[in-house]
Amino acid sequence: MSRSTAETLLRLEREAWVLDGPDGTRRCALDGAAPAAVLDALQPPAPARGRPLRVQLADAWLRYLVVNWPPGLRTAGERAAFLAHRFGEVHGVAAPEWVVQADRDAHDLPALGCAAPAAVLAAAQGFAARHGYALAGIEADFIATYNRLRARFREADGEPAALAVVRDGRLTVGLWRSGAWRGVRSQSVRDDGAGALRLMLEAWGRDAELVHPSAVNAGAQPVREGATHAGRMQSAPSPKGATRGGVLHAAGYHGAVPEGWRRGQVEAGMKDGGVKDAAMNTTEPHAR
Repeated sequence: MSRSTAETLLRLEREAWVLDGPDGTRRCALDGAAPAAVLDALQPPAPARGRPLRVQLADAWLRYLVVNWPPGLRTAGERAAFLAHRFGEVHGVAAPEWVVQADRDAHDLPALGCAAPAAVLAAAQGFAARHGYALAGIEADFIATYNRLRARFREADGEPAALAVVRDGRLTVGLWRSGAWRGVRSQSVRDDGAGALRLMLEAWGRDAELVHPSAVNAGAQPVREGATHAGRMQSAPSPKGATRGGVLHAAGYHGAVPEGWRRGQVEAGMKDGGVKDAAMNTTEPHAR
C-alpha cells in the first residue's frame, strides 16, 4: 500500500486526540477542554491529499444500550423515535446534543445502540474536510473491536458469550446469546477490571434467559427481574441449580476469567481464574 492511500487513524482517547498515519503521530491533550474545541489545534504532519481518514471514539465519550424493539414499529422514523426515547430514558441524552444510532439490520432482534456527542462528530468531520482527508468512517471503540474479532467467535448453541474491552481505564462489556444482544455496560476502572467484570457477569447470570439450558435445575423457576436492560443492572435471586457462565472474549483485558466462564478469542493476556479451558466449539458466531 502506498503512502498516499494508507489509512490515517484519528482517535479520541479519554484525555487526548491522537492522529496516527504513515507520516507520523501527533497528539493533542485535552487538558480539561471540550474535545471539539481542542481538535482545531491538531495539525497533520503532512498534507493529506485525499488520504482516507478513519475516526475512532473511546468508549468514555459514548453511551451504549441494548434496544428491545416493541411490536408494531413499521417505519424507520418510528424506530428512530423509539431509539431516541430509550436513550433519553436510560442515559438522559437527547438531540441535538447527541446523535444516536443502532444496528439497522437488527429488525427482529434486540439491537446494540450507541450515542455520541454531536459536537465531537461535527468536529471530526470538519477536521477531515479542513485538512483534505477522505472520511472513511467514524467508529465507536467497542463496536470496532467487536467487528474486528467477530469472525473468530465461537460458542455452543444457546451458550452465552461476552466481549470485554479494556482501554483508557474503561471497561466495556457486551453480552449476547442465540444471535441476539442481551446486555451492554461500560464503566471506568482503576485496576485490571476483573472485579467489575465479575459483578457484571454475575448480574447478567441471574437472568434465567441467559443461563445455559443444561445448567438449570428442572424444578427451577425463571427469574426475569435480574436482567440487564439497556445498560442498567438490577439484582435478583439466581435460579436454583443454575451455573452462570459462557464464553468470554477479550481485548485489552488482563484480569482473570471469572469462575464458570471459559476463554474465547483474546487480544492481550488474559489469565485463568480457577476454571481450565474447555474445548472451543466450532459453531458459527451468533451476535451481530
